[in-house]
Amino acid sequence: MFRHADILPLAEIDPAYHNSVPVCVELGTRAGSADALYLTPTGRIVLAEFKLWRNPDARREVVGQILDYARVLASWSYDDLDREVRNRTKRSPFDIVSEAPGEVEEHIFVDGVARRLKRGEFLLLIIGDGIREGVQDIVAYVQEHSGLRFNLAFIEAAVFRRDDSEDLIIQPRVLARTELVPRTILIRKTVLEETDDDPVVEHEASPIEDENERFWRAVLDDFAFDDPTPEVPQPSSSATAWVKVEGSGFRGWGLSFGAFLNRSQSGIGTYLTWRAGFPEEGRVFDEIISALDGNEPLAAVLDGCKRWTNSTGQPRLGFSRHTEFVDGTAIRDLEEAVEWMREHFNRLVTALHPECRRRLRQG
Repeated sequence: MFRHADILPLAEIDPAYHNSVPVCVELGTRAGSADALYLTPTGRIVLAEFKLWRNPDARREVVGQILDYARVLASWSYDDLDREVRNRTKRSPFDIVSEAPGEVEEHIFVDGVARRLKRGEFLLLIIGDGIREGVQDIVAYVQEHSGLRFNLAFIEAAVFRRDDSEDLIIQPRVLARTELVPRTILIRKTVLEETDDDPVVEHEASPIEDENERFWRAVLDDFAFDDPTPEVPQPSSSATAWVKVEGSGFRGWGLSFGAFLNRSQSGIGTYLTWRAGFPEEGRVFDEIISALDGNEPLAAVLDGCKRWTNSTGQPRLGFSRHTEFVDGTAIRDLEEAVEWMREHFNRLVTALHPECRRRLRQG
């Protein structure tokens, strides 16, 4: 379950964690060794504890255990985490995460990890083979009495063995989780975040985060796709905005649309991609490419659409263009870039979202 993070229902708990990458096991802390650490390309942090539930006391003990690990991590800097990951893997967290599918910008990743360590903002997972009695009570207690900024989720992983085989089938599902609902207010360049049970926490947003938020608000405020089915993403400080294809694997993220800012290569764009390990979604992606190559009516709608792969070999089908960034931060011609993105994001999603769903149903 550490190696195959895709099977964990992270998007069901919080979509921001859906692309978590396994980084290391037995992460050393002064409170003991945490079973597993995952990180997202934007620096979100997931800690997991795996337990067999033969001992009734294990439920209470593991909650205290993972909270102790979270308190220790909340006192760490990025360098502390980097050191402990290297102790286990001989590699840096960024090197590990950058090998996973998707765009990863080092400065955004490092800043994101450092900020969430400082704030104690984690997703904590307790994963067992038979979690049942008392789960809701434990979650309610943690929600009421903890002083950290985290989400805690219990995941039951039912394990089945195939007849006459060594193969195991693992079926995870979320049993219970805490609720952390942030209310965010932008005041100049300062971000204030407040939750129902936390004091106001203030931190300085980076210039790149400010510019990302400015761009996505200009693109997505009052924006709608001509195809009303997909949900319009919310503006954020991330370099990428995502739209999932309902009905595809991994809870709709097996096929997905991305719209991105790429400062390292001076470009912006939007694309369709599919998640490795989902053959049906790969088939649909290839069929769409064949339809474009065959000069079907779809090709006329998507005139100028091109194919490429990212640095990790992940396939892309969409539009991109050169865009200048002032000092590597702000888009030089913001109005023109916003207009281009709104047009091409709409064209791509409106044309291919229904195609993806139709071809998935046919399969």
